[in-house]
Amino acid sequence: MNNEQEYIDRLKTENKLLQDKLDKINTGKQKKRKFRRWLLKKSSVPIFGSRLKKSISNAINEYKEFKTVSVDTVSDVSSSLIWRITRIGLFAFMVAIVPAAVLIFQTKLLMNQNKLITSQNNLVEADRRSSLVFVMGDVLADLNEELKYKGSSSRNISKTLEARIIGLCMAMKPYKFIENGELIKEPISPERGQLLFSLLKSDLGTESSQDILNSADFKYTNLRKVNLGRGVNLKYARLDYSDLSEAQMPAANLERSELKEAQMSKINLSDAILKRARLHNANLQRAELLSADLTHANLFGADLTGADLSEATLWGTKLENANLSDVILDNAIVDRQDWIDYIDDTLNIKGAGDIADKYRVKKQGKQQFVLIPRK
Repeated sequence: MNNEQEYIDRLKTENKLLQDKLDKINTGKQKKRKFRRWLLKKSSVPIFGSRLKKSISNAINEYKEFKTVSVDTVSDVSSSLIWRITRIGLFAFMVAIVPAAVLIFQTKLLMNQNKLITSQNNLVEADRRSSLVFVMGDVLADLNEELKYKGSSSRNISKTLEARIIGLCMAMKPYKFIENGELIKEPISPERGQLLFSLLKSDLGTESSQDILNSADFKYTNLRKVNLGRGVNLKYARLDYSDLSEAQMPAANLERSELKEAQMSKINLSDAILKRARLHNANLQRAELLSADLTHANLFGADLTGADLSEATLWGTKLENANLSDVILDNAIVDRQDWIDYIDDTLNIKGAGDIADKYRVKKQGKQQFVLIPRK
């Protein structure tokens, strides 16, 4: 009996412990349900809005009471729902657009700052390059000293001075600078233009002049609107990417010179020698090339719009992809009887059709043909 009573007491004790645990579990569940209801209640207003919440509550109560919902109640719920969606959408749009607008504004400020830094760096470089003008003054003074006592027959200079001039030209790198209140788009070297102009006006001997032009790099030289006079010698000169717009240099010797992508609009090269010159993609719009010798010159991709090539020699001139719109070719010399048909059918030349309408080919001597205007 004692053992049975002990067993029963132990079961009662275990049962009480289990009941306490079960009560705790139920209490926890009730707390969680109460928390969820409280959270739903608190969040329903921000999410659904008091207006929509009230409309839904009225609809539910009406359905419980009458087992149906009136049209006015449905309309009220629908309008409240549309109003709430629209408001949330507008809020979301504002939340999204404000950071985007701030980011765009910051990006614009950063771009402007980078632009200012670039301009400042270019101005510092321009200041450094312009300091070479003082060095150039010393070199030209020595040049003048050497040429002072030389006659017109021999005006060559020492190899040492030639080397100094070539080295100075190499140091005069192209750069961007402020012009008319704005930073120029492409780099160029005004100092190289000053140096080249001084050398050409010094009337150097042929040997020294050719040595310098053969070795010195005059790319990106600024000779815009410069009057170099008649008959300047620029044979073999390397003038790629230079600006010679509106320059006056009639009868210049530019044989085998390099003028790739050079700016030469409105340049005066009447009677100039341009044999085997390389003028790839050069801008020769409205250039004066009267009687110019372009024998075997390479004008691939060059823009000759409105250029005057009257009596010019186009013997073997390469004109692929060139633009010959409105070009003047009166009495220009070509190397084949079918020259007009050749440039129209074979070469990709803009304006070839107009040339065929304006000119015809006339044979003049052995293997020589002239373009004659059609009457």
